[in-house]
Amino acid sequence: MGSQGGNVHLLDGKSIFDTFSSGAQHVIDNQEDLNRINVFPVPDGDTGTNLAATLSHIMGSTLVSDSAGETVGSMSDAAIVGARGNSGAIFAQFLSGLSESVNSAAKISMESFAQAVMNARNRAYAAISNPQEGTILSVISEWSRSLIENARGSRTFLELFDRTLPAVEQSLRRTPEQLPVLKRSGVVDAGAQGFYHFVRGARDFLLTGKKPRIEAQGIVSFDSAHNAPASEESISHRYCMEVMLRLDRGSPAQVKTEAEPLGDSLIVVNAGNKVRVHIHTDRPADLVALLRTRGGILQQKADDMREQLQTVHRRKHTVAILTDSACDLPQEVLDEHQIHVVPLRILAGGTEYIDRVTITSAQLARMQRTVRPYPSTSQPPAADLHNAYAWLSRHYESVVAIHLSGKMSGTYEASRREAEKIPGKRITVIDSRHLSGSLGLLVLRAAEALASGADHAALVHLIEASIPKAKILVSVRTLDFMVKGGRVSPLKGILAKLMNLKPIVSLDSEGNSLLHGRAFSAWANIEKILRMVAEEHRSYPLQSYAVVYSGGPEAARRLAFRLAGIIGKDPLYIMEISPVVSLNAGPGAVCVATMRG
Repeated sequence: MGSQGGNVHLLDGKSIFDTFSSGAQHVIDNQEDLNRINVFPVPDGDTGTNLAATLSHIMGSTLVSDSAGETVGSMSDAAIVGARGNSGAIFAQFLSGLSESVNSAAKISMESFAQAVMNARNRAYAAISNPQEGTILSVISEWSRSLIENARGSRTFLELFDRTLPAVEQSLRRTPEQLPVLKRSGVVDAGAQGFYHFVRGARDFLLTGKKPRIEAQGIVSFDSAHNAPASEESISHRYCMEVMLRLDRGSPAQVKTEAEPLGDSLIVVNAGNKVRVHIHTDRPADLVALLRTRGGILQQKADDMREQLQTVHRRKHTVAILTDSACDLPQEVLDEHQIHVVPLRILAGGTEYIDRVTITSAQLARMQRTVRPYPSTSQPPAADLHNAYAWLSRHYESVVAIHLSGKMSGTYEASRREAEKIPGKRITVIDSRHLSGSLGLLVLRAAEALASGADHAALVHLIEASIPKAKILVSVRTLDFMVKGGRVSPLKGILAKLMNLKPIVSLDSEGNSLLHGRAFSAWANIEKILRMVAEEHRSYPLQSYAVVYSGGPEAARRLAFRLAGIIGKDPLYIMEISPVVSLNAGPGAVCVATMRG
């Protein structure tokens, strides 16, 4: 287009991409302002971040050709993969509708463009379970209507955009009258404001013909000073879920109908046989199980919106504590102490699950019996760790990360590497040499010290001093699962099976698995554990303990009752172990974790 930007009356593939990129860059430049005014559908302060990430991914992934249809089609494919958040998902469906209408056209006229935007508007509305006016949808709708009215009378695309931009502005100003939460907060809708920036930025390119500087971002910034009010009550569901599905069976409409009972803010975006589902839900594992019946899970993301709200608006401390999902602590304890968790992953039946979020221990137990090859675990992806540190570093002065034993997982090393990539922040990454309940007690001791006023240095010193004071003793019915998971050597597993032994599994001082005892029954194992705990309590009085289990809770409750008689106090908690730990412990495992004073 060059210097003739204002004279263009037909758009080819390259000019469409440049126009889009100019609009996208305008959104990216204003993302922190969008974060500040984000109060709907939840006040988690990330609409700007999500829109910027979505548009950045599109810019970085689109294959640009001379053909308008091919370029818009590539943009649509990129959007379906890179969409983030509510507004990002709507924008992806908008592009899908645009691509559907442009089809294979080499160039598009103003009237064709107006019709394509109207089709995109209709697709965006159809994708949403409960379309809400006063949002990005309203602005898209008003713009599409204005384009239809003005396309025939406009001589150039610049003139068309100049004639229709006022409709976008007016629709944006009306959003507080359409959504009471916006009026109470004194803001316009963040997604609607983002779409206004997009149209305004696209118009600037049509005026000047100057190609935008493209600053596609893999990780976009998070603002640390959101002004929008927030409350726990404004979040109806905990998780913002996004799942990409290869649709092998059924239709997007069926997916939408089936997913609707699981939450709200449901958006189902589709392009070809790929479907992206966005939903706010308290049942992420049920959602993934449902979608798995329709095809292959290609991608999934789960943001804890309640944790985000607490971090942005209600931080209790200047130091953040980060751990991983092999740390067995009840959710209410994690919430009370604002402990941040990065999940490990479980691969089962060709699908990668997010530990403790998109798979439950009960679901995994069924897979252990039926799925081949046997399910496996992996450390958190590097991107998850990096994003966690980038997010926490925006909101805290420093971070202390406490991970499961480095001898049992690469999580500690991966976390340490990603922490080193965050400049200018004090981050300490600790190999706990523990897991499950003993890691839980260690993290809880750190959180309680932080609540009592410990600073970063004191916290690190306390954790290092407490590592030798924690212990875990696990009664397993068989070593088969630990052998399959690589936690115990095959030779030890064979010998235990031949002799019908049911050893007690613990950890040595380096965090390696350690086998105790020669019991021949689960009952004898429990008696052995009770004697070991009693002996330790006589030598070094135990300050606290917890009981965790895999499968039914009855054995855990009986063990806790008898331990209370020995130690003179009830356990801090009794809970089911995380799926990633259960995978190696096997069904029926019972564990006691102790902490000396």
